This record gives sequence, structure tokens and C-alpha cells, in this order.
Amino acid sequence: MTSLPSPSANERFDLRWFALFIGVQLLAVLAAIWLPHKLLLVAGVAVLGGIYLVAVLLWPWIIVPAIVATTALDITGQLIKETGLGIPVTGFHISFGLMVTGLLTNTFLRRRVHFPDFELKGPLFALWGIMLFSLTYTPEAAFVDGTIGVFRTLFLIAFLYGTQLMIDSRRAMNLVVISMSAALLGGALLAVVQILTERFYLPASFVIAVGANAPRATGTFHNPNTFGTFLMAGSIFLLGIALFGGLSRTLRGWLLLATAAGFGGLVVTFSRANWVAGAVGIGVVLFLAKKMRYAIYAVILGLITVMAVKEFVPFAEHIFQRLMSIFTLFEQFGETGRASSSARVYFALAGMEMWLDNPIFGTGWRSFPVLFDAYKSPDFPHWVPTKESHTLFANILAELGIIGVVASCWIVVKTLGRGWTAMHSTQDPYLRGVMCGLLSLFIAFQVSLSFTADFSNNFLWFFTGMIFAVAQLIDRSTT
Repeated sequence: MTSLPSPSANERFDLRWFALFIGVQLLAVLAAIWLPHKLLLVAGVAVLGGIYLVAVLLWPWIIVPAIVATTALDITGQLIKETGLGIPVTGFHISFGLMVTGLLTNTFLRRRVHFPDFELKGPLFALWGIMLFSLTYTPEAAFVDGTIGVFRTLFLIAFLYGTQLMIDSRRAMNLVVISMSAALLGGALLAVVQILTERFYLPASFVIAVGANAPRATGTFHNPNTFGTFLMAGSIFLLGIALFGGLSRTLRGWLLLATAAGFGGLVVTFSRANWVAGAVGIGVVLFLAKKMRYAIYAVILGLITVMAVKEFVPFAEHIFQRLMSIFTLFEQFGETGRASSSARVYFALAGMEMWLDNPIFGTGWRSFPVLFDAYKSPDFPHWVPTKESHTLFANILAELGIIGVVASCWIVVKTLGRGWTAMHSTQDPYLRGVMCGLLSLFIAFQVSLSFTADFSNNFLWFFTGMIFAVAQLIDRSTT
């Protein structure tokens, strides 16, 4: 009869850990019996929050879900609505602060002395430098807003590099995918519910001001176009991952479900800018994935989606009007029903005229709305209340001149070049899929920015940082 070997000293059960386990359970039972339920709930939340904060210090990438969620919350995530600077304090500011704290603390704890190369430092600081210099000649009425914009951009640059530092492993990258898919699905469902119930977070006056003649789904955002940008971004990013191999059927199904929901939500935002950006993004995904044969299926699926929306949601006719207005911009230019589209063209023309008067350095950051009245066309629809340029290229050309445009183009070329090179240097299908999604999204963002000028969009800077973070993961996997 064989006998089991006696455990060694290192394998013996430690009674101290068992006693601690029993003690914790007894405390939990006593707390449940004697403490009021509300106090117990607060205590539980405090304990879990403390554990989460400690985890952020050890693994900074754990903050990713909070960053995604607080960015997606937007207007509903405001903690302090009015401040001395005129900028509300939102949940994203808290998440960004925790990210910075986590990265700095982790750096000291691990005594980290080597950091990834900040590959965009040249073009980014060239752009930021001309923005800062432009404050010396921007109109006085634009100085405060311009100063806030300059320092906001500096924080966004730090956010971009922080993302590059934070996404340093497959686990961190996977958490981004999981967080975006969950946020995208939730946002899309909310969009559909808002359309079906006709309950929106924005007053009709604001909705009309941003170019609609019927209510538009805004989710938790302050602007339906910004909400559309969020849905477009998440959908293109996840589609790129789903179309590559290396995924289980369950994961692929989940990503395709979130992507389909995202595109469905995008339809009911009535954001033409992001409809076009989404279509371009899908085309780029299919090209990079070498699956252009699926383009016809994408077109058919898009038509089915639009038809389904027409049958089951209010304002169906408005969907087709918005869709067709993309193709009839010049044919119906200047007509009352095309005020939003026409205004975008007039904004771009005014920006060109500002640039011709100040070709090298531009008129100064945030000067466009101040100077617009002096440059706008007599045919500009006077009932459009905004004076903000909706085309980022024209905006930068007018305010920062040719130097700003060169710096901006440098950023785009360097980012696309880095991502393209990294994607084609690995055979890992999952890493290729993530990079495919990121590159397609970056190109789609350029299209969206041509109609929204949403330069400070958190996801633009986050996913740009992701391109360099994933490129570094690919570099490590191939060496």
C-alpha cells in the first residue's frame, strides 16, 4: 500500500490566513446584522473604491473603463457645472487625474527609468508651440478662450502620451476592447430608446441650432454630432478587430453585435458627418483586412438598417432627407432646408479669406468666431446662431496659418506611417486586427473633423495614443 508523502514546510497550510478568512466573514455577518443598510452600502462602496484605487497604482491600465465611461457620459458626467474658468468639472477630469497619479506612482514604485519614445513629440509640440505663440497676436476678445484652448491641448498631449504609457500589455489592450464594446452597446441602446420614446436630453431650440428640423438622439452627450462621433469611433474600431482571425466565435459574435448596435445608434443621431466618416472607415477596414469583396454586403446591410429605422421609428422621412442631402449639397446649396450644409461651406470660405490675409501665422488661436462677422458672405444664413467653423482644416489654416497646417499634416502622416509599418511587421492576427481598427478609425476621424472640427475630442487623442502603444507591443512581439 502506497502512502502519500508528507507535505514539506512550504506546502503546509498556514492557519493564520485561514483565521483571517474566518475573521473577515464574521465581521461581514456582524455588519450585515447590526449596521444600517445604507451605512453598510456606503462602507462597501468605500472599501471597493479603495481597493480599486490601490489597483490603479499597481496597474494603471485598470483606469481604462473609467476613462471610456466618463468620456461616454459627457454632459451627464458633469460633477461641477460652473467654475471660474467656465469649464465644468466632469468625471473624465477625475479619471484623467487618477491615470496621471497611477502612472507617476507606479513609476516610483517600480523605479522605472526607461520610457517608450514619444514619437509624436516633434509634430505635437510644433503645433502646440504655434498655438501658444499665436496668443501674442490673437484678438483681445479671443485671448481668454484661446489661452484655455492652448492649455487644454497641452493636457490632451499629456493624455495621448499617458495612453501610450498605460497600454503596455495585451491585458491592457483587451480591457480597452471590452470597455469600448460595453460602452458602445449601452450608448446605442440609449439612442434607440430616445428616438422611440421621443425623450431627449436637449431642448428643441438647441437641436435646431445644430442643424436638425426634428429631434435627434444625443445619448448622454451635449451634441448629437459628438454622440455620433463616439458611436462611429467605437464601431469602426471594433469592426477592424472582428474581421481579422484569431478570435473565438463568442468574442467575434460579441464584437459584431456591439458594432451593429453602434451603427444602428449612429443612424438615429442624424449626424451626416459621422455617417460619411463611418462609410469611409468601413471601406478602409475592408481594404486593410483584404476583404473588399464584402463591400457589397456592407452596402446592403446599411440599406436594410435604414429601411428598418424608417419602419419602426418616428421622423423616418427626416432620415432620408438627411441622407440625400449629402449627395445634393451643391445642387441645393443655399436653400433654406440646407442651411446647415451651406453654413459649413461659408465657414470654410471665410477661413480661407482669413488665411489669405494672414498666410504664415494665421489670425490667432480661437479667433475665428471673433472675426467671422467681418469675413462671412452676405448670403450666409443669418438664422444660424453659431460662428464656429465646422471644418478643422479651414479652422487651423485661418487661426494658425501655413505653419499650423504643416504641423497638423506632420502628425497625420507620422501616425499613419507608424501604424501601417507596425501592422505589416507582425503575423499575429489579433494585433493586426487591433491596428487595422485603429488606423481605419484615425482616417475616419479625419473625415469627421472635416465637418465637425471636434479637435478636443477625448477619443481622438486616446485612440491616437493607442496606435503608438499597440505599435510598441507589436515591436516587442517581433523581437
